[in-house]
This record gives sequence, C-alpha cells and structure tokens, in this order.
Amino acid sequence: YSAYNGAIQVNGPHIPWVQRSQYVVPSKAIASVTYTIPYASGHMSTSVNLFYAGYSDWYNSFMYTNDMNGDGYGNDLIYIPSARGDIKFVSAADEDAFFAYLEQDNYLSKHQGEYAEAYAARAPWVHRFALRLAQNFSINTGSTKHTLQLTLDFLNFSNLINSEWGIGKYDPYDGRILTYEGVDANNVPSFSMATDDDGNYLKETYTTYYDYRDCWELLIGARYFF
Repeated sequence: YSAYNGAIQVNGPHIPWVQRSQYVVPSKAIASVTYTIPYASGHMSTSVNLFYAGYSDWYNSFMYTNDMNGDGYGNDLIYIPSARGDIKFVSAADEDAFFAYLEQDNYLSKHQGEYAEAYAARAPWVHRFALRLAQNFSINTGSTKHTLQLTLDFLNFSNLINSEWGIGKYDPYDGRILTYEGVDANNVPSFSMATDDDGNYLKETYTTYYDYRDCWELLIGARYFF
C-alpha cells in the first residue's frame, strides 16, 4: 500500500512510468590528501589530512498541491508550460509569480513544455571538508616500537570557518508549486501559484537547511600502537 500510495506519476500510480530511485545520489566527488612531517630522528611526526566530499543530497519532484487527475492520490507531477499562455492561470499575478519561480530554477527552466519527472530535480551541491591533525610520539624498547598518537578530527571543517558553508539546501514545500483550481465552462483547467505560510508566492526552490547534524564537530582521540 505504501509503495502504491506514494508513487509520484502523471496518470496515477496504476499506470506507473519508469523513473529514478527516490534516494539515489547520481553524482558524487571525493578527494583526500595527506602530508606527514617526521622529525626527532623518527620519534615524532605530524600528519595533516584533508578530505573532501561534494554531492547533491536533496531530490525534487514538482507536483500539484492537490489531486489534479482525480484518482484519489495527491502525487501528480505538473506539466511545465512552454511559455506564458500555454496553461490558464486564475490571475496575471499567479502567472507572473510562476514564471519568475521557473526562471530561477535550473530544472524547470530546462524542461519547459514537458511533464516534470519524479526525483529528477536536484538541489545545489554541498561541499564538505574534514580535517584531521595527528601527532605521533614514538619510543623503541628492544625490538618493539611504542607509539602514542593524539588526533583532532574536525568534521565539516568548512562550517567552522563559515557558518554558511558545508550546509545543504532543500525545498521546504517538496516541489508542490501549482494548485489545480478546476475547469471552466469550456472544460479548460486553470491553476494558481502556491504560496508560503504567510500567503506570499513562492520565490525560491531551495533554502538553507539549518540542522545541528550539519554543524561542525570536533573529535579528540588517542591511540597506542605497539
């Protein structure tokens, strides 16, 4: 029931289209660089490691806010008008607001004249860095080398430098940007542009996702090798 009820389609879940996986991360870049400085005749060393991960962690499906096709399920993908006048809006203000929204969104502006695809629009990439500092202290006793390593791990290090860095963006309205308002005497449907909680037209697809899990963290560690 959950799989059927949650299907995001144009014609309803009973006529499914092949689509992207809901939780796929289509592209990701990772890189790591380490530099170690030994000194004190090899009894001490300092290592610096920088790790990078870049990816888009939020997917979008542009949908109507209500049940457009009348099948009882409110997960209907929108038709993206090719130009002004392609679909009927309830007012000129709604049409202006929609096309202003369309122009700022990379996916919508590139797929005009098509139906939106499920989970196809992606949020801007997140760029995250992690920094590790490791200090080794070593002594030899007989044939055994004993090493004490002290570490500092800065997770999401870029967020420590700037509170706006290393934080993802998301769509608080889950892509629900158009409302189906019914049909007129000639059976022509009309639509209105969605508004936020204060009654203002939506203007931007993505907003910064402030969450404690995105804040930088510091891990302090100690290890003994022998």
